[in-house]
Formats: sequence, C-alpha cells, structure tokens
Amino acid sequence: MYNYNTTPGLVFCRQRKGAVIVMVAVLLVVLLGCVALAVDIGYLYVARTELQRTADAAAMAGALALGRSSSDGASGDYHQSSEEVYSEAEKYASLNAAVAQGVVLNRNSDITIGYLQFPHNLNAALQIVPLDQANAVQVIARRSSNTGGEIPLFFAPLWGIDSSAVSASAIAVLDDRFYAYAPRTWGGTPVIPFAVDEDVWNDQIVNRHGPDEYSYDSDSESVLPFPDDNPEIRLFPEQLGPSPHGGQPDDEGAGAGNFGLLHIGSSQGALGTSTIVRQIADGISADDLTDMTGEPMIRFYEQVSGTPVTYNAVCYDVLGDPGIRAGVEDAMMDKIGEVVGFFLYRSVTEQGSNAVFDIAGMRFGRVMQVELSGSVGRTTMKAIIIQPVCYYGPDILTSPYVPSTDREIGRLELVR
Repeated sequence: MYNYNTTPGLVFCRQRKGAVIVMVAVLLVVLLGCVALAVDIGYLYVARTELQRTADAAAMAGALALGRSSSDGASGDYHQSSEEVYSEAEKYASLNAAVAQGVVLNRNSDITIGYLQFPHNLNAALQIVPLDQANAVQVIARRSSNTGGEIPLFFAPLWGIDSSAVSASAIAVLDDRFYAYAPRTWGGTPVIPFAVDEDVWNDQIVNRHGPDEYSYDSDSESVLPFPDDNPEIRLFPEQLGPSPHGGQPDDEGAGAGNFGLLHIGSSQGALGTSTIVRQIADGISADDLTDMTGEPMIRFYEQVSGTPVTYNAVCYDVLGDPGIRAGVEDAMMDKIGEVVGFFLYRSVTEQGSNAVFDIAGMRFGRVMQVELSGSVGRTTMKAIIIQPVCYYGPDILTSPYVPSTDREIGRLELVR
C-alpha cells in the first residue's frame, strides 16, 4: 500500500506553512513599526503646519505695528513703540494653537525687529537697526522643552523617543517705499476720481491745520460728529482753483466750480454719469488707468538707469471733469465710513472743462461726510470730507530705490 504520509511533496507543504507564519509575524512587527512611524511623522507635520500659521500671523501683526496707528493719524507726529510690536506678535500667536495648545513667544529669542532693504532677496540677512528704521519682524514659533513643551508622540516611545521639538519661522515686511498703484479685482482699496491740492494737503494734514470735526468708531463702523485729534480735509469740491478772471485763485473762493473731479478712463470726450458713478462705487479700474498711462497701473516713479538703479518722480497731466452729475452724491453717500484712495496735484492750468491737473501722488482716507446738494458759497458748502488714514494694501507696489512715504502708504506682506 502507498504511504501518503511519506510523500515528499506533502512534507514540504507542511514545512512551508510553518515558515509563512513566522514570516508574517516578523513582517507584522515591521509593518506596525512603519505605521507607527507614519502616524508620528504625520502628527509632527501637522504641528509644524500649525506653528507656521502661527508664525505667519504673529509676524504680520508685528510688522503692521511698525506702521502708524489710528491715533497717530496719516501724518504729523509718529511715535513708534517696540512694546506694541512685541505685544501684537504675542497676541496673535496666542490666538493660534499647535496641536491644541496655545503658542507662547519669548521676546528675547522668538521675536526680532529689523530691516530688509531687499525684502524678496531670500539670501539677505535681517539687519538689526534702530526702531525708526525697521521695516520687518521675524517670528519663530516653537514647541520645545523651554517653550510650551515638546510635541508628545504616540508610538515612538516604543523606541525610547517620547517627544520632539518643532519650530517654524516667518518674516513679514511693511515696505513704505511706494512707487505705483495697481488696482486689483479683490483685496485692494478703490481709488476714486478726485484730486486735492498738494499744498492744501500739507497745510491741513501734515501741518495739522485742518478742521477736526469727526471720528470713526470701528466697533460700530460708524462716523461720529466728535473730534478725535485727527484733522480732516475737504476733498471736493475745492474752491481754490484758478480765478475765473485768470491768474491766482480767487480770494473770494469762487474758484472754478466743481473743482477737483478728474477725467480718467476715456480718451474721447467727457465721461458719462454711469462711468463716474462706477468709478466711485468700484474704484478706478486697470482699464481706466491703461487709457491714462498706457499700462494697468499708475506709477509715480520711473526707473531711468540700471546700475546703480535710479528712479525719477513721474507726474501726469489729467483733464478736469467739472459738474456734479446726478447719482454722484448717492454713490458717495454709500462710501461714508469706507476708505478710498484719491490723488494729489501740484498745479493746475486753465479752468472748467479745460482744466489740466498735474497729478503727482496719491493718498488714502476715510469718507466722513458727503453733502453735494445746494450751491457752493460761504453759507452753503458742498463737500466730501475725508479723514486721512494710512494704507498698507496688496494693490500698492514698492521698490527699494524710491523714497519712504513715512509710513503713510505701503505694502504689508510675508516674504519668508
């Protein structure tokens, strides 16, 4: 009789079954180790991402504190405070968390105030300078044994590793070397087609001789009829235009009617009411500026040489567009409490529909009051009242080769 139990093939099968069990047991340990490693590494990546978010927010808040606050006004005295920079960075760091724990910054090691001449040069080192020269804040958000504790791990303790230190760094820059405005479809501030005399601006705002009749409550987002130590300026209509009889502005203030409304966005004839209203409601568009300057922006400095780089100031001759059209007042009323941009001019020739403004710059302000009904005179005053504000937006273009605006206009951005 044939003995099946002694068949070589069957013996081999029984032996192979035992080997597979051993192999599975060994590989299972390796696979579980890989899973454990993946879980812990993923957890550390999550922690680092949250620390990066924290560092970004804290650096941006600290850099913004290098600018002018609402109490400083858009011009006049400006008092910087390193304490405010530190406090803002710490505040925004504490509002974020890394793996469910708030981040605490050490002022001595985690927050650095400095200067970057070329913010987008990733190889440039942050220079330590006096506070009034600083334009950048670096923040390092950490979870370490000295700051908040290391990140605890799940499976690594099996190999004797209980936790790991994690950190992330960010640098934000407030660059006030403004050379151009480029409208954006989102995230920017609209610029309206009005201009004010540069000398009047300097007198009423820079030298603080303007009236102070309004304030803005950011909590209720409303304009209040109370002074706040920030002077205002009448944006429109000016009564300081050329005298109807020629020569210097009329001492009686008759001026040139609705003086200060600009003709931007059409190379042929006067603008229609709908265009003016659209420019007030939505801001002057890139297409409007292309018609005026030949490109979808307006530059106030232009590069004239390569090495060393030199920029010269640029001015634009822009036609006036007198006459308040139906709908303009309503469009401006909708802007009360909002921030808008407008232009500065250095001189004006002719008057009425022939007026030509020499546009030399821009400023930003909050619309505080609008009254365009009635006639212009000493007892009844048409007026768009603006309280200047500092503006640091994504539609502002900066260059390291142009002068500072003394923190009035700039761009706030993360550069590292």
